[in-house]
Amino acid sequence: MNNDKRSFFGSRLMLRVILILAICAVVVPLFTSKASYAAATPRRPFPQHTQYASGTIKPNHRTQAQLDSDVKAFYDVWKSRYVVRAGTSSAGNPYYRISFGSSAPNVTVSEGQGYGMVIMALMAGYDPEAQTIFDGLWEFSRTNPSNIDSRLMGWRIPSDGSGNDSAFDGDADIGYGLILADAQWGSSGRINYASAANTVLAGVLESTIGPSSRLPMLGDWVSPNGSPHSQYTPRPSDFMPSHFRDYRAFTGNTTWDTVLSKTQGIVDSIQAQYSPNTGLLPDFVVQANTTPKPSPANFLESENDGNYFYNSGRVPWRLGADAVVFGDAASLRQAQKISRWIEQSTGGTASNIRAGYTLNGTALPDSGYFSTFFAAPFGVAAMTVPSSQQWLNRVYDAVRSNHQDYFEDTVTLQCLLLMSGNYWSPSRTGVSPTATPRPATATPRPATATPRPATATPRPATATPRPATATPRPATATPRPATATPQPATATPSGVPAWDGNMRAYTVGQRVSYNGRIYRCLQSHTSLSTWTPKAVPALWQAE
Repeated sequence: MNNDKRSFFGSRLMLRVILILAICAVVVPLFTSKASYAAATPRRPFPQHTQYASGTIKPNHRTQAQLDSDVKAFYDVWKSRYVVRAGTSSAGNPYYRISFGSSAPNVTVSEGQGYGMVIMALMAGYDPEAQTIFDGLWEFSRTNPSNIDSRLMGWRIPSDGSGNDSAFDGDADIGYGLILADAQWGSSGRINYASAANTVLAGVLESTIGPSSRLPMLGDWVSPNGSPHSQYTPRPSDFMPSHFRDYRAFTGNTTWDTVLSKTQGIVDSIQAQYSPNTGLLPDFVVQANTTPKPSPANFLESENDGNYFYNSGRVPWRLGADAVVFGDAASLRQAQKISRWIEQSTGGTASNIRAGYTLNGTALPDSGYFSTFFAAPFGVAAMTVPSSQQWLNRVYDAVRSNHQDYFEDTVTLQCLLLMSGNYWSPSRTGVSPTATPRPATATPRPATATPRPATATPRPATATPRPATATPRPATATPRPATATPQPATATPSGVPAWDGNMRAYTVGQRVSYNGRIYRCLQSHTSLSTWTPKAVPALWQAE
């Protein structure tokens, strides 16, 4: 009897072991298959120590190992603050988004999503989660398409209620990030990065590049021949010459050569006619079809639309990147002009960099504070001037561990990647593009895209005249003087709430107080810190 029991229980034990092994054989692959795509070996792992163009420089007061460590440390803080898990797809894959930061942590803009994808592709090899997060950022963008051209991303998530069209720079970086991903991980995994890149870039070209001007438009909401915004009213911070070169190499589409040439021509024209001593570019340009000139005040965003402000602060970075990586003579000349002026203007002291200038180099009112958003791009431009080694070192030290908020930190991190020698071009990696070249002429936009009448008003009366970058000045930047700080939304003695510039939604007819006056909202919009009722009469009318 005891022998029978032992035999019985022994048999049951054996059956359980066999059953467990069988379950593991089926279940374990189910759990590991989703993670396995993220384990692709990076082809260009961080750190890269890229050999930049002859005659350019890097910070030389810190060793290469220290420069690498600076990037890692800055990235770790950036990731912890702004990379946010945003749910899970129906297939069980995680979504990620880039948070707008402390002023609006629940908001994501397409610009940030594009920045995040570029950063993740460049940080692969240091961060083992880079590909997983990259994929989640990309797939989050696909769940939030533009309501005009669905190949592009809606500029603001969640929408502010006035529609969700695109912004050029967000999609330009999303497309570029996909090209980097194809070069970094290949396109044979769960996501075909090459195919996705071709789709996004087709949308960018067909819906946000002027059909005649071949200049970047502000977004897919712009009618090419509309007024006041058209294919001839570009934003210089959308001029990304190194991106355009890589688009050309990746797609085989020679139209990008034309885009590059046209944008460089605008920079030359503005520098010659309006900033011969400084090289500074305005936030927006008008009349690009005749004689390009700075836009008037309140063209789209604020009284500083014609000045060097929170859009064009990125120009030295974009021009410098092209000069450093590709050695292009035009970009080198343009970046050097800016760099030599800012070094002289500040007396070689990085902390003297101000937060905005007129094109003749005068610091703007209320700009008396230090922002890494302005400083870090000047550091990239300084890489083009060999005689400015000490200046480059000082700018680098001023930003390498200076954390402010989403906009500043995200731009600074990309500038640190460049200054440390860890930025690289996918067309110069030796990895053959896997994309099928597109024809030189753009194909028609799919029928699902909303057609834009050539003479249509660019936005309905209730649309938000947002910055094309979708990026207001973050509220947590180094404080401006008290006169420039947005008032909190607290009640005033009149009973009318004070205007709130921290991404607050306003609807037509709402009344606010600002600087002792009452204003009535004319257009529904989401507020930005620079869009004060006094500064933007298109949005507010004084009573």
